[in-house]
Amino acid sequence: MDPAPSLRATRRGFLSLTAVGAALTALSRLPAAGAVATNRCETTFFSEHERELLTGVVERMVATGAPDAPAVRETGSIEVIDRICAGLDPGVSEVLPNLLRLVEWGPLLFDFTPTRFSKMSDAEKDASLRAWMTSRLDLRRRAFYALRNLSYLGYYSQDATWALIGYQGPFVLPEETPP
Repeated sequence: MDPAPSLRATRRGFLSLTAVGAALTALSRLPAAGAVATNRCETTFFSEHERELLTGVVERMVATGAPDAPAVRETGSIEVIDRICAGLDPGVSEVLPNLLRLVEWGPLLFDFTPTRFSKMSDAEKDASLRAWMTSRLDLRRRAFYALRNLSYLGYYSQDATWALIGYQGPFVLPEETPP
């Protein structure tokens, strides 16, 4: 009998890991145009607890330090991300709720820090996310970029945040008055 059957590599485990990697890669390369296409979706993708975890991640991902930057909670960022994820192929988006739980417990699992992400100070959260970004584990880096991409799509799609990146809004030609 194998003393550690859970550590044995299996074809199913490899295929599952490959699928998760492919989903995270797709999310990390999600084009900004995807936000426009899925804004009409009315379903809710994330649970309330997952939305709170996502809010904490987005707040740190988009933190600019600018005093006039609108808070994530004051924008529709999380709703936009929720609609984007609800409109994606389930094969791509189904890993996200588990990824948020992994970020929540990541300090304990990866950094051996006896706390959860949501209980950390802003500086500690930044260090935790930096560890995801620079990890030797490819899947962990992909997960970071997937979350960062979703954070940027959600936050910078809000009119109130455009000034932070120097965008003055869409160019609209004045309507011509008929003679």
